[in-house]
Amino acid sequence: MDHQQASNTFSDYVDGTVGPREKAELEGFRRAVGLLGRLKQPAPPGFLPGIQQQINRRSRGRFFGQRWKLFGRIPFEWVSLAMIIAMLIYYIALTHGSPTGVRPVP
Repeated sequence: MDHQQASNTFSDYVDGTVGPREKAELEGFRRAVGLLGRLKQPAPPGFLPGIQQQINRRSRGRFFGQRWKLFGRIPFEWVSLAMIIAMLIYYIALTHGSPTGVRPVP
């Protein structure tokens, strides 16, 4: 079942237009989600690092990889801002040295 089908099915459930079999399944799902939401037991101590290692391994190092020693990961926005500033400086330097108007030859 894809997202659209699930959305339609849950909408029908809320409207009360699903059959008895689907209604029973959806009520079971609702109960299971409700029970999971009541769990208050904290995760074991090594749980989060283990999950992060699995994500790192499966993503081939794209996520939760080792950070650079000096800066960490540089956000994309900073690189974009630096490029815009560099292009602006280049543009100003280029247009400042070019003539601004045409002068008649004497």
